[in-house]
Parts: sequence; C-alpha cells; structure tokens
Amino acid sequence: MKIGMALAGLTLSLPSLVGIGSPQAETEPLTAPELKKLVENLGYEVKVLNEEVGKEKYSFTVKTDAFNVPVGAEISPSKNYVWLTANLGPATAKTNYAGLLKANGSIQPTMFYVTSKDVLMCGYALENHGVTPAWFKKCVDKLAADISAQAPVWNTGG
Repeated sequence: MKIGMALAGLTLSLPSLVGIGSPQAETEPLTAPELKKLVENLGYEVKVLNEEVGKEKYSFTVKTDAFNVPVGAEISPSKNYVWLTANLGPATAKTNYAGLLKANGSIQPTMFYVTSKDVLMCGYALENHGVTPAWFKKCVDKLAADISAQAPVWNTGG
C-alpha cells in the first residue's frame, strides 16, 4: 500500500518536476538599447545606422578568414525577432539565383534574399526571448561562417 501511494505521488509530481503542464517562464524580449549593449559587451564596435524609435538598427563587423562581414542587427517591428543581416552588394544579372536558393537549403535558418532595391542580403532571424550573450554570439558566428562558406555562390563579381 505504501509503495502504491509513493508511486502515485511520484506520478503526480513528475510532470511538474520536468515542466510538463506548467507554464514556462517567458523572458521579456530585448529592447533596441539592450540589443546595442549586448553587441558592445561582446566586444564589437557598434555603429548606429538608425536611431529612430522603433526602427533602431546597429552595425558591427565580424572578421572571418576570408572577409570582414558587416552585420546589421535590429529588432523586428513585431518585437518577436532579432534580425542579423549582411549586405552582400547589388543583385545583378550575374547573380547566381539558383545557387543561392540551393545554398539556403544547407545553411538554414540563415538565408540569402534580395531586397526590393535589388540588394543581395544574407540574414538570420532569432526569436527575441531568452537571448543570452552566448546564444547571440553563436548566431552571429553562424551567419558570418555561412557567408564565408558560400562565397563561391554569392560572390560572383556582379
């Protein structure tokens, strides 16, 4: 009888021990000033590209073996994502669009895209909750590494 009650108690309390059935604590999303401070605290020199409230955008450079990658960082209008982007130059007739689409399959969630002004970009959107310096740095490094690794696809001399 005691064993049965102990097992019943364990069965009832186990979900709460592992977090099943209980709400996870949500962290507040980063604000633009917090994003800037996060980038600075990682040792990057930050340039302010836009300081209009709600449209803040910052830039910093990540060095790889092959490139100095200019990374833009901004919070989406919905506040749900932090976007990391890199301007790779103009998209032209020489741009290997099919190669970029194929590359997206191997580098996702990083992705190549072309803006409405025909600028070739590479971007990475990370969810804006629970962002730690270590996770942010990992995402920045992935973006820069993907850009370097895919240079034969995007760096077509366009």
